[in-house]
Amino acid sequence: MKKESTEQRLDRIHKAVTHLVAQRDVNSISIYDVAKEAAIAASTVYHHYPNIEALIYELMEGIFVDFTTVLQEAVKPEEIHHWSDINRMIEQGFVNYYRSNPLVQRILLGQHTYASIRHADAQNDLLLAEHVEAIYRQYFVLPELPNDVNIFAIALQVADKVYSMNYRENGDIPPEMAREAITLTEAYLGTYLPKNLVRPPAEATM
Repeated sequence: MKKESTEQRLDRIHKAVTHLVAQRDVNSISIYDVAKEAAIAASTVYHHYPNIEALIYELMEGIFVDFTTVLQEAVKPEEIHHWSDINRMIEQGFVNYYRSNPLVQRILLGQHTYASIRHADAQNDLLLAEHVEAIYRQYFVLPELPNDVNIFAIALQVADKVYSMNYRENGDIPPEMAREAITLTEAYLGTYLPKNLVRPPAEATM
């Protein structure tokens, strides 16, 4: 019988924890549960991960990469007529991604005790916000923005609070609450972005 490679073993571990998270409260999952689901020894899982938090953290790193893709694919240039269109597209893109990924829902929208993942999520919001700002600047000339806060990161976090609140109550993000998240973020951004923004010179968007 051909020996399983490390990559194959890790893939089994990742699939096992993803399946468990989709079925159970993440705080109740242990390394032993993952080992049983993956049909491998717990010592093997411990060889790669010191605890369940480290294992889930690694999965989240891949999801953070997905977020950048979601951001890029959400924006439809031909549908941008006002800066609020960008906000709407981005938030709808994230809602669609949350709804299609139980792991993301339970880890980022549900309640868990993993401080490292909360910190990583906040740091990723700052990175995503840089991409978001670049998108806005691609289509509009922005006014001078605050130096001590990133308004786009705060908008992302505000929307996530709405999604999280409703996910914990309903196990989903109802359409009306997804709409409210867009309303809230647009209102917040609107305190810094004038209603009418001019387009940048044509060569700047090439």
